[in-house]
Amino acid sequence: MSAGASRWLGRALLAGSIVLSAAGQLGMKAGMQELHALATRGVALSVASWSELAPAIEWTAAGLTAYGLSLVCWLAVLVRYPLSYAYPLLGLAYVLVYIGATHWPRLLEPASALRTGGTLLILAGVALVTVADKRR
Repeated sequence: MSAGASRWLGRALLAGSIVLSAAGQLGMKAGMQELHALATRGVALSVASWSELAPAIEWTAAGLTAYGLSLVCWLAVLVRYPLSYAYPLLGLAYVLVYIGATHWPRLLEPASALRTGGTLLILAGVALVTVADKRR
């Protein structure tokens, strides 16, 4: 494999790990939110029908699948990048989860100035890690 193709593959695996990790967290949250909605309506989980449980199971399974695929990508990333470079980039998953949780209509969690500021600090940290790595 050429150096360019290897570099492209490494970046794709890293991006895949980050995006799939965030998607996994959002999917699992959506599934748990569905379960909570059932309980709030007074439906006992032990007697709930399949049609009532299906959305929670499907969202949770999708989230777990995405998270598992993220792990596979991450293992391939560990072969290609120094941990001190790759691991801080996982902070981008926090940013994606925050954006998804506050903008996805299924979740619509409240955004706040402090949370947004913290998220921007994470972005600044990731930028510093990537700039520092390019200067070596």
